[in-house]
Amino acid sequence: MGCDLSLTHAFDQVRELWLSMAARDEITEQTLEKFTQLLTERFARYAHLRGAVVLTDVTAELAEDFITARGRSRHGHVTEAAVATMHLRRSVLRSAYRALREVGLSDTDPTRDIALPPRTAGEVRPLSEDEVIDLRHQASFVDRPSRHGAAAALALAGGHSGEIGHIRVADLDAAGRRVWMHGSTKTDPRWVALDEWAMKTLTGRAQFVAARQMRATSVPGARLAVSDHHASDGHLQARACVALRDLLIRIGLADEPDVKPSSITAWAGVEVFEQTGSIQEVARRLGLRSLDRAANVIGHTWREPTAGAVQQEVPGA
Repeated sequence: MGCDLSLTHAFDQVRELWLSMAARDEITEQTLEKFTQLLTERFARYAHLRGAVVLTDVTAELAEDFITARGRSRHGHVTEAAVATMHLRRSVLRSAYRALREVGLSDTDPTRDIALPPRTAGEVRPLSEDEVIDLRHQASFVDRPSRHGAAAALALAGGHSGEIGHIRVADLDAAGRRVWMHGSTKTDPRWVALDEWAMKTLTGRAQFVAARQMRATSVPGARLAVSDHHASDGHLQARACVALRDLLIRIGLADEPDVKPSSITAWAGVEVFEQTGSIQEVARRLGLRSLDRAANVIGHTWREPTAGAVQQEVPGA
């Protein structure tokens, strides 16, 4: 990289790239505001107090100190940083350094070797917020609307790999900004709302698939994320998993043992829980019939386990 750059200039460049990604709906307005504040205000102030002026002053030690720094509770007491808070801080810095690499200002990442306690106790973890941003970004960098983008949009909306391959052009309700998930042996059928990026991605894919059809009457039967029209359930699921795994490879998560295609779907549950605080809403979005399973997917301990406890069914499911 070139000569040392001030943190102020570097973070301005990050913000500009984030703004352009937000304009393409790869970053939500809520995430943009949250990430920008954490980077340009909190981290910038923390780094300044530690004597960091240029990019090379930001060491792994400084980044870790910021990520794990104690803070004040809502009652004004100084407390240890919560696991979720530490993960958010690390996500912001990781996303910022990905942006710096993209604009050619840095080829390092001081958070690379910073390990944090897992947010979940299971074998598969949900993607973090910065990883979702990177996933959308990579899925958007194609010459044409691809099945990879469609698979990512459906998974980020709450679709499971066993459902994604079945979803057809006719299942997309553009007017209602939603898509119909057919369900599976383990999940219930349901309508799932789509955010701006998913809407654009799936609408573009639907138009592309329609244009490839020899006859307009065959369009409603065309699948969005899988091109095999007469494949078995197992083959459709495998094709969806391959598309999602390809994207995980692109964003550098191929070697993380707790990251699977289902990590993308799990993020949708985390997002719903952060917005609503309701395990029931998580279960409904993901089509799960058990509140315990929904809580496990997002790594939330919603009640103390008891001996011989029976799983709770989702009311109204």
